[in-house]
Amino acid sequence: MKRLALILFTFLSVLSCGDEIEFNSPAVQGNKDGELWRAVYYSADIDFGGFIIEGGNNFETIQLITTNDTAGTYNLGDGSGNEATFTNSQGVVYSTNNEPDPSVSIYPNEGQIIVEHVDNDADPKTISGKFWFYAFTADGMNTVNFNEGHFYKVPLVGGLVTVGSGCLQATEATANAAQTYIATDTTAPEYTDVCNAYKDALTAQIDACGDTTGALQALIDSLGDCTP
Repeated sequence: MKRLALILFTFLSVLSCGDEIEFNSPAVQGNKDGELWRAVYYSADIDFGGFIIEGGNNFETIQLITTNDTAGTYNLGDGSGNEATFTNSQGVVYSTNNEPDPSVSIYPNEGQIIVEHVDNDADPKTISGKFWFYAFTADGMNTVNFNEGHFYKVPLVGGLVTVGSGCLQATEATANAAQTYIATDTTAPEYTDVCNAYKDALTAQIDACGDTTGALQALIDSLGDCTP
């Protein structure tokens, strides 16, 4: 019996530890419609007295926007002024400021951005916290859900602006260029032009959004001189 109890205790302990999320480096991630979504680049800014936290993976982008620049819980939707947006690989924007069409969703446009810690002693300063939300397209007919979202030690480096900005447009252009690049075989006569267009889009994204982790530059370097 004692052996069985020990085995059960060990099993439960392993399960308990598995539920904890630990980060060793800056990160923005969450479960998007039940699937793990993780950013490969991320940064944050303080604009108009609030935080802007952004993460992307060269195909999709998430932005978390608050009305104040202090730690705390920021509710989304219902005219709060706080906002979460998600832009997919086709450039379609989902926002917690968009109302759902009642014919297609039982969930309201809601969520929370929880800023847990701002490290003012780090260089650059960093921001950490959690988020979850339901966001909708402008017509309210399509939705995206994020839960168990985390942003950890995201650097406050500036240069970000909200949806409709040069950064978002550059990110969307990169996503489109990446799709074309992936769909183009290296034997195709247009491969070099398509590859160079992808590199140009990545460079423009660095200019517009920054590249604090070096992930975008690493992609550019991996493309080489675009010779098949």
